[in-house]
Amino acid sequence: MQTLISEPNNSQAIATAFSERRALMPFWGQQALGAEAWPSAWQEINQTPLPANSLAYVHIPFCANRCVFCGFYKNAWKEEHGTPYVNRVIADLQHAAASRVAGGSIAAVYLGGGTPTALSGPDLARLLRALQQYLPLTDDCEITVEGRISHFDRAKIDACLEAGANRFSIGVQTFHTPLRRRLGRKHGGEEAAAYLAALAAGQEAVVVADLMFGLPGQDEAIWANDLDVALGLGLDGIDVYAFNLFPGLPIQRMLEKGVFPPVSGLPAQLGFYQMALDRFAAAGWQQLSNSHFGSAQGRERNRYNLAIKSGHSCLAFGSGAGGSHAGYAYSIESDLARYLDAPSPAIARVSRSDPSQHWVAALQGSIETGRIDASILPAACLPLLQSWQQQGLITLLQNSLWSIASLARFWGPSMARALVDCSVVKPTPES
Repeated sequence: MQTLISEPNNSQAIATAFSERRALMPFWGQQALGAEAWPSAWQEINQTPLPANSLAYVHIPFCANRCVFCGFYKNAWKEEHGTPYVNRVIADLQHAAASRVAGGSIAAVYLGGGTPTALSGPDLARLLRALQQYLPLTDDCEITVEGRISHFDRAKIDACLEAGANRFSIGVQTFHTPLRRRLGRKHGGEEAAAYLAALAAGQEAVVVADLMFGLPGQDEAIWANDLDVALGLGLDGIDVYAFNLFPGLPIQRMLEKGVFPPVSGLPAQLGFYQMALDRFAAAGWQQLSNSHFGSAQGRERNRYNLAIKSGHSCLAFGSGAGGSHAGYAYSIESDLARYLDAPSPAIARVSRSDPSQHWVAALQGSIETGRIDASILPAACLPLLQSWQQQGLITLLQNSLWSIASLARFWGPSMARALVDCSVVKPTPES
C-alpha cells in the first residue's frame, strides 16, 4: 500500500520514457508440453501441497451481450446454460478435492468471466457453497463475485452474501451515458451510479468498480466527472484501466468506420492517469497497485489481484480458466461443448515454467506495489535501472530497493517487460 504524495515534477521525462505500453504474456518463459505429458504433469500438480495463501479462479464464460471494447466474450448467455454449467464446475471441484494432496490454504477466490452474475441466484449460491466445501479456504478468505448491474438484482446479491461472498467487483467503465451506449452498456450513467451507491451503502461486502480512461470520445471533462462520481459513491475500491485497442475487437471496426473518434494517444492517457492520481490523493485514498485504489475506510484488500500478479499458486475451474501450481501452468478447455463433454479436469494446455525465471513473478508483483527489488534481478538489468533513475522514473529507497514515481506507475507493465527483455542473453554475432 502506498500513500499518494507529491513528487518532483519529472512528468516530461516520464511521458517519453517509453514509446508504447508492453506487457508480459501469461505464458512467457514457459515450455508447452505435449498432450502425452499432461497426465504425469497433472499428477505432480495434484501431489504437490498448496502453499499457504494460494488462490482459486472460477470462470463463468457467458455474457448477455458483447461490449465492443472487451476481448473476453466467449458464449452468449441463455438461461438453460446456467444449471448444467454450475453442475459441471461443482463436479470438477469434487474431483479436484479427491485428487489433491492435503495441505496449504486458499486466501482469495475470484469468480470472473464473462459475467458470473448472469447465473441465477440459486446457482450462484450453490457454486459459492461448493467452493467453501471443496477448497481449503482461510477463515478470512476474500471471495469476489464479478458482475454487471444489468444482471445483479437484490435477490442475487442476497444469495451471494448468504453463501459467503464478501467482495463484489462491478464493471462500469464510464458514467457518461452517450459513451456507455456506444460501448454496449444498457444502463445510463445515473442508473449505474445509483446502483453502486445503494450496493455500497449496506456495507455488507466490499464493493469495487472498474473505470477506463483513454476511451474513444472520452475527453478530460468526461474522465474528471467519472472520477468525481465514483469517489462520491461510498465505494471501497476503484480500478482505473487504460483502454487498449487489441486486434479483432468490435470497437476496432467501429473506429475504422468512424463510429468513434480516434483513440487517445499515450500522452493523453498519461494525463488521464495523473488526473486520477490527483483525485485519489485529494480524497485520501491509498494506491494498492498500479491501477487499483482503496478508500480511507481500509476495507479493500485487493488480495487476489495482487497475489495472482506475484505468481501465487492458483487452482482453476470452469471453461476457459487458467491456473498454475508446482512449476506448471495450465488451461481448461475453452470450447463450452467440449468442456461439458470431457471428463474432469478437461485440460487443454499444460506448460512448464523455467526455474531460472522465477524472479519474473516476484518482479511483477513488486512493480504492482510501486517497488523494484534489484537484489532479485540479473546483473544485466542494473544499467537500465540507472537510466530510469536519471529520468526520474525511480528513486533509491535503501540498499537495492527502488521506489517507482507515482506517475511512472502508468508504465508498470512496460517496465517489467523491459527488465525481462534486458535479462535475456542475446546471441553474439559470429565474427
